[in-house]
Amino acid sequence: MKYLTKAIFSIYDKVSGGKIDENYRVIKACHQQEKEIDAQAIEAYLRSHNIEGGLAVQPLMTKKDISKKIATIDVNAIHTYAYTGGSYGEPFKIPYSKSRAFIRTASFKYFNEAAGYQLGDAFMLIAAKQKPKWWQFLRNEHRFVPTNLTQDKVADAVKHLVAQKLTVVIGFPSVIFELASYIKNKQIKHPIKSVIFTSEPIEAIKKQFIKDALNCEVIDRYSNEEVGLIAQQKTFGSAYYTNRYNVVVELLDNDLKPVKVGEVGKVVVTDLAADLVPIVRYDTGDLAVAQEYRNGQLFAIGSISGRITEQLFTTNAAPVASLALGPLIHMPLSTAGYFPQYQFAQIAKTSYQLRIRKTNEQVPAQVLEQITNNLKNVLGQDASIEHLFVDDIKPQPSGKRPIYKNEMQ
Repeated sequence: MKYLTKAIFSIYDKVSGGKIDENYRVIKACHQQEKEIDAQAIEAYLRSHNIEGGLAVQPLMTKKDISKKIATIDVNAIHTYAYTGGSYGEPFKIPYSKSRAFIRTASFKYFNEAAGYQLGDAFMLIAAKQKPKWWQFLRNEHRFVPTNLTQDKVADAVKHLVAQKLTVVIGFPSVIFELASYIKNKQIKHPIKSVIFTSEPIEAIKKQFIKDALNCEVIDRYSNEEVGLIAQQKTFGSAYYTNRYNVVVELLDNDLKPVKVGEVGKVVVTDLAADLVPIVRYDTGDLAVAQEYRNGQLFAIGSISGRITEQLFTTNAAPVASLALGPLIHMPLSTAGYFPQYQFAQIAKTSYQLRIRKTNEQVPAQVLEQITNNLKNVLGQDASIEHLFVDDIKPQPSGKRPIYKNEMQ
């Protein structure tokens, strides 16, 4: 099957004039040589779309801005669409020209290989929606759509993974965590050699748990449908190195100035391959920490702190970094030997819920009390923190299960 998948891909590339392989070779060389994005290429891109001034003076774009421009496109120039998940109520589709689609395919081919997946490898893709069986067959893909994550569903997924000898797992880390927990608890011998996280942030302790449980390479990737792959780790636990072929990544403060190394900024991207709809300084809605600059260009992100819409607040309405709350919750749990999936939500100014997925073992009351005390020390002593034990953490429409949610009306 592996050779059939490679052969089909090769035929598709030849029919496309060899553009995928051509772009792939350039993308690979660009990253292996650690090249900066050519400033002249950025200027040329802006000029091609009649955008005056340099990149640094451009206002931020939103989904609404992109949607307005989509309405003016010649439909005959559209080759395909990329659909966003709409996790936060704003689903929409991005039109791709042939050339941009080829660049996207070539980019993911390179970054997949860098993460341990070779074209044709049998892999499990954890995604929000199903694809036709013929599509999965041609890609040697086995898709798992976790609309609900009961133990029976997890058991079936692991059984299929082992029976089909799937060597790579790509997808939501919250679901991969459940697979890894099941495999470890049942002491199952598995074929997994590489795991690639997509779409969601995950805490370091759970990343380590997955790596230890599966004893394989674990790589985290940062991407979205609007521009494709933005950044990816080279090794487990390392920084996220930006896609320097066609994506200019900036981390900006509230004055739209680059943040310093070690500081948190909003992730803003410019896609030099976006030809039908110019994507210039698009605000992804995410927050991240700057790790490394070279000649003024962002080369590496230290961590991705989550979406602005996931911003939580203390009882006095002071913002608090969502991931800073993580150790207050997972340290008491892990110290006591518990690794459940959970979600922490703010539902009112002083009201919060800690939703813990049920397991065979009940979390002791003293552990829950310690978590409550930890959180109150940060959120405020008047914080009301409710513990809910649930059968499943309800996914967003995109399939993601965010760790932190702001549900205040």
